[in-house]
Amino acid sequence: MFVTHHFSIDEVNNLMSEHFVRIFGNVVEHFPAAAIGILKYRPFNDSNAIVKAIYDFLDSLKCQEKEQIFQQYPDIFENAICNYPLIVDKEPGYMNIAEKRRLQELNLRYKEKFGCPFITTKTEIDDVYSELLSRIENNKDDEMQRTMREVKAIVYDKVHEIVR
Repeated sequence: MFVTHHFSIDEVNNLMSEHFVRIFGNVVEHFPAAAIGILKYRPFNDSNAIVKAIYDFLDSLKCQEKEQIFQQYPDIFENAICNYPLIVDKEPGYMNIAEKRRLQELNLRYKEKFGCPFITTKTEIDDVYSELLSRIENNKDDEMQRTMREVKAIVYDKVHEIVR
């Protein structure tokens, strides 16, 4: 997320509703309903109060609505597979052809099993790969709960990037 202006909590509390929704409408990926849903809780005491309001809003959603949110997140592996350097000999931080192929297979299996892209806050490809290997073994309920924790962690980071 690219933020050109950081807001104080006073500025956030004084935003017109439409501006609030425009600014916070993507802290949950492509889901401005979260920003709309928390407007009534203003004024907020601090950024953590905004985060808590969004968490509460997300927790109030039905399973199907949560899964629809998860489907809006980008497929991080498609991007990683396409853009990650390809090498013939293994060097730290690079994937060879077999590793890329394995990652594509695991990613497809994950999406087929859970019906959404793999969502994580990890940024290093090796950490993401290891987490995918672990989480693909989860049952659907456990993975949906884990995915929501990852979404909430992303929300936390985005809100704190906006409000300082």
